[in-house]
Amino acid sequence: MTARGRDESGFTVIELAVAAAISLVVLSATMSLLVSMMTERTATDKHADAAQQARQGMDRLARQLRNLASPADVITNSALIKPKSVDRNLSFDLVFKDVDEGALTSVSNPANVRRVRYCLQTSGSIPGGGTASDARGVLWMQTQRTSASTTVLPASPPATAACPGPGWDDQRKVADFLTNASASPPHALFRYSSATGQISATDDAAREQIIRVEADLFVDPDPLKRPTAAHLTSSVVLRNQNRAPTAFFSFVVTNTLTCTLQLNGSGSEDPENKRLTYTWSRDGVPLDTGLQNRVLVQLTAPTGVHRYKLEVKDPAGLAATPYEKDITACT
Repeated sequence: MTARGRDESGFTVIELAVAAAISLVVLSATMSLLVSMMTERTATDKHADAAQQARQGMDRLARQLRNLASPADVITNSALIKPKSVDRNLSFDLVFKDVDEGALTSVSNPANVRRVRYCLQTSGSIPGGGTASDARGVLWMQTQRTSASTTVLPASPPATAACPGPGWDDQRKVADFLTNASASPPHALFRYSSATGQISATDDAAREQIIRVEADLFVDPDPLKRPTAAHLTSSVVLRNQNRAPTAFFSFVVTNTLTCTLQLNGSGSEDPENKRLTYTWSRDGVPLDTGLQNRVLVQLTAPTGVHRYKLEVKDPAGLAATPYEKDITACT
């Protein structure tokens, strides 16, 4: 019986070439997958870092809004300071006064009040590198502080719309890669509401009604790639926002022979229940009653019809709309 001989010729050149080609394809696919995973991981990390920076900025904003400078307390010795906590309420620009947690900067500002601005940059060079756009908005925080040389805050914030703008003592980047402005329509960065609903007006009377500020951030370092934009929201109730009082008075004629009136301003109210100051006038002439801080004024009036006016202010100097009435004291 003869044993069959084994074929010891090995792989052919064609077989080796096919095996090498298959190995190269597998290796290329593996490397492509690895590169793709690393690229996606890098994008995910960049996305997470941007979202974390924005979240920290929102936490800081919330703390500051909860620590609003109450204008009912002593802010400065300047009568020019507007006694409102919120100075600007735009969709991409919020300005308010809070209490600085740092050391006292001015004896004329015992409450250590500063002005804070949060604004969105959507154009121009970004300090530190890069270019801002609607698809890459940068949120900045700017502040004004008092000092030994600047003892009181300016009466109003700088009027410039530039962000970051001049006239502020310092600035800090709060968040990067915001896409709020690139949406159609744009997503408002800040929203404001009163007890009755959303506030869109930006005048003083509207700002006095603000009791809540909401921040809405869309963060996406690369809008054309995954992951999708991170959506961060925050809502803060303003506990210290000062609102204007209301003025009202009634009257009775206590003595027709002497034409004596008793004016009662107790119908005037302050939303924060602060003590009010009362100023009375008749036909545009102040009445020196000696009782300006009280609600009852008793006086002898000339005969005929006269216009009486009551003006009230809260401790911060925020004034109500004057209340006026024509009164015939005697005939």
